[in-house]
Amino acid sequence: MSILRSRVVVITGASSGIGAACAIAFVETGAKVVLAARRAERLESLVARLESMGGEALAVTTDVTDEDAVAALFARTVERFGGVDVLVNNAGIADSTPAENASLALWHRVIDTNLTSAFLCARAAIPLMRARGHGRIINVGSISARVPRKESPAYTASKWGLDGLTRALAIDCRADNIAVSIFHPGIVATELGGGISSLPDDLVARPEDAAGVIVHMADLPDHLNFYEALVVQNKIPFLGRG
Repeated sequence: MSILRSRVVVITGASSGIGAACAIAFVETGAKVVLAARRAERLESLVARLESMGGEALAVTTDVTDEDAVAALFARTVERFGGVDVLVNNAGIADSTPAENASLALWHRVIDTNLTSAFLCARAAIPLMRARGHGRIINVGSISARVPRKESPAYTASKWGLDGLTRALAIDCRADNIAVSIFHPGIVATELGGGISSLPDDLVARPEDAAGVIVHMADLPDHLNFYEALVVQNKIPFLGRG
C-alpha cells in the first residue's frame, strides 16, 4: 500500500501537462489532491475526471504569484481536507528572449511565476506540514538549472534560483521532518514545451513519465528524502564534449 493513501497533495500548475498528469497519478495511489491553476474550466474538468476514478479532488483557481491568492489556496485546502502532506510546485512558464530584448516586466513575470510562486506556496505549506509532523515539498525545476540554453536568461535564472531555494529549504525544514527536493525534467511534451509536433518521439518525454518520477519521489517513508532527480533524453547533448 502506498504511503500516499489518504494524504493531501497540493499541485500547482495543475490544469495541464505535468501538473494534470501528477493529479491523475497521485489519485491512483489513493491520495487526495488539490489542484491550483488560473484556468478554472480546465481544473473543473480534471476534478470531474478524478472523481470518476473514485478520487477526491478540489479545484482552487489560483494565481500563484499573488500572495493573497496563495493564502486562500491553503485556507481552502485546510477547510476541505484538514491539512497538507505534499506540495508539488509545478507552476511555470518558458521563455527564450535574449537579455537585450527582454523587458523588465518580462523578467519579473518569469521570475515570479517560476521562483517566487514556489517560495509563496512553500511558506504557506511549511507550518501546516509541521503541525502534522511530516511533509514533502517537490519543486519542478529544469535541465536548464544544470546546462542553460542560449538566449534564455530569465528562464535560466529562475530555475537556478529554484534549485537554490530547494537547497535552503531542505536544510531549514529537515528538523521538522519536512523533506524538500527538486525534479529536473528535460524536454516534456506539454504546452509549456511547445507540444510534440516539432520533435521526434525519442527527443521528448510524456507528462506521464515526469509525473511517475514525481510520485515516486513522494512515495517514500517520511524520514527519507529523494532529494534530486533528473530525466534527460539519451540523444540530448547534455553530457560529454563535442
